[in-house]
Amino acid sequence: MTPEAAALVALIHLAYTEVERRQAAMPPAASDRDRLERLFDLDQAGRDAMAKIDLSQLPEEQQDLAVTAIAREIDAHDLANQAALKKMLPKTGWLKKSEVGDKAEAAAFLILRHAVNDPALMHAFLPQIEAAVKQGEASGDQYALMYDRIALEFDHKKQRYGSQVSCVGGQWVPSELEDPDHLDDRRRSIGLSSEADYLKSFESWPCN
Repeated sequence: MTPEAAALVALIHLAYTEVERRQAAMPPAASDRDRLERLFDLDQAGRDAMAKIDLSQLPEEQQDLAVTAIAREIDAHDLANQAALKKMLPKTGWLKKSEVGDKAEAAAFLILRHAVNDPALMHAFLPQIEAAVKQGEASGDQYALMYDRIALEFDHKKQRYGSQVSCVGGQWVPSELEDPDHLDDRRRSIGLSSEADYLKSFESWPCN
């Protein structure tokens, strides 16, 4: 890896190190809520840093090496976050926003969503999240993102809510869909906006 590529990869490590340094200076977490909120910041640290890095300045081979190194760094932290989360997950049901707060519940969901190394864990909590959505204790987009990712990546089925998109002909479109004619009906059933409105959020993403 060239020094230029290594310098960009180092920004990911630095992002995690900065959050870890800041958290190490804080008093010990007093509750699962505190622990989860800190995990949220760790989960997002590398991803936020990655979003700000422009790898296009590197030769293609170096881009590939950088992406691999960045993924390795993020994966290592994801595995540590998963281990911490498993100690806090309820034996039945899902973490309730009304009890742990929005940020802590979101942290649990994000860590679970990123647990692609453990499909069984994702499968196990999918129905729990669905039930929590019906109780107002989780958001519909959480369930949609989890359901669709599991369907496409692990179950080799079509997605149901259109949350996973692909670049086709210079436009972002939903990946393989079941019953496309009733997509918006399904989205409305769990409190989501129309697919057209959802796709607008991707307009700033490069699509070639």
